[in-house]
Amino acid sequence: MKTKLARLMSVCVALSAGHALFAAPPYPQPTHKDVVFLAEGRPEKMDVYLPPDDGTLRPAVVVIHGGGWSGGKKIWGFPVEFAKRMAPAGYAVFCADYQLNEFEEVDGKKKAKRKAAPQNVFDCMDAISFVRLNAKKYGVDPDRIAVAGDSAGGHLALLAAYGADDASLGEGRLYPQSPSRVRCVVDFYGIVNFETFPAWGGWTFVKSNSDPVEVKTPLLRRYSPINYITKQIPPTLIIHGRNDPGVTWKQSEELAAKLKEQGVVHEFVTLEKATKHAFNFDTDEVDLTAITLKFLNEHTRGAPASGDKSP
Repeated sequence: MKTKLARLMSVCVALSAGHALFAAPPYPQPTHKDVVFLAEGRPEKMDVYLPPDDGTLRPAVVVIHGGGWSGGKKIWGFPVEFAKRMAPAGYAVFCADYQLNEFEEVDGKKKAKRKAAPQNVFDCMDAISFVRLNAKKYGVDPDRIAVAGDSAGGHLALLAAYGADDASLGEGRLYPQSPSRVRCVVDFYGIVNFETFPAWGGWTFVKSNSDPVEVKTPLLRRYSPINYITKQIPPTLIIHGRNDPGVTWKQSEELAAKLKEQGVVHEFVTLEKATKHAFNFDTDEVDLTAITLKFLNEHTRGAPASGDKSP
């Protein structure tokens, strides 16, 4: 367990460092920085990027950063890449931080101090609810909200959207009166099933890896987005590199197969040449900005797709 934790932490640090490289100018500055959207005293905040005001209510996207549930920030990598591309196209973009795993040094070794779950799930659900509850303030149409995320953020985005109507999953969050339903989901190389890919999620979403299987398995299932898929979940865009060394491409293949089985509107884009995890929009194979924007336009600017439950 110690070896796995150390290896995972090194990956998270590497990913965080990689994300930081993308956060340099000329990225746009948030219209509203460090907005309080969680309970009083919580350090996690939200940045809001608004497009020019044309007098109409605009669609919104809540963006959740990756980082192995232990690292990453709203100002690194995917969130600002997303805002840079989508805000000029008319989308209000809300980039949220959330509870991360915490660690401490014990006898010169890093050990888990506090697990992020389930608070990380609550925070992401509440980020969506906050946007809906404050839609008028930000000029947003509350019926046209999407959610997007990469890696661990992709997992949390899927879980918040697919599990929006599961009362037990969101029990304990700040805005239970406002479901985290969205019009669509954008998932960049996210984890969807901890039973088939337990490597990263086990120590975050179970109480202890030393617990017996019969104790851990229900928790792994509870926090796996694939277990919340029904015919009613929102349309989903999946983007993943076949040679991703961090999260296996088979996670997205499994997700796409389940969505197809349930008749859920979805698009699955596989990058054949990408050889790294957390590649964001950076690829010369296809235009991921155009693909993402087209998907958002189709599912946030018109009538809900078949099977999609509007908020």
